[in-house]
Amino acid sequence: MLLSVLFFIFALLLMYAGYFFYTGKAAVLLTTTDKKLPMEAATFFKVYGVLFFIEGLASLVLIFFHPNWLAFTVLVFVVFTMLLFIIGLNKRM
Repeated sequence: MLLSVLFFIFALLLMYAGYFFYTGKAAVLLTTTDKKLPMEAATFFKVYGVLFFIEGLASLVLIFFHPNWLAFTVLVFVVFTMLLFIIGLNKRM
C-alpha cells in the first residue's frame, strides 16, 4: 500500500514536471538571453516535457502493477532522462 502511494506521488511530480517543461515555463531556468535561444529552448523543453509526462504515466501504471524489474526499469529511465536533461541544460547556459 505504501509503495502504491509513493508511486502516485512520484507520478504526480513527473507529470507536473512534464507540464512545466512542455508549456515553456521552464525557460526561466536559462539565464542567458540570445535571439536564437528561445526557439531552441522551446524545442528542448518540449522534448523533455513529453518524456517526463510519459515517465509519469509509466509510474501511474506502477501503482497497480509493480514487479521489481518494471519498477527498476522505470526508475533507470527516469534517472537517465534527468541526467540528459541536466547535461543539456548545462550546455545551454
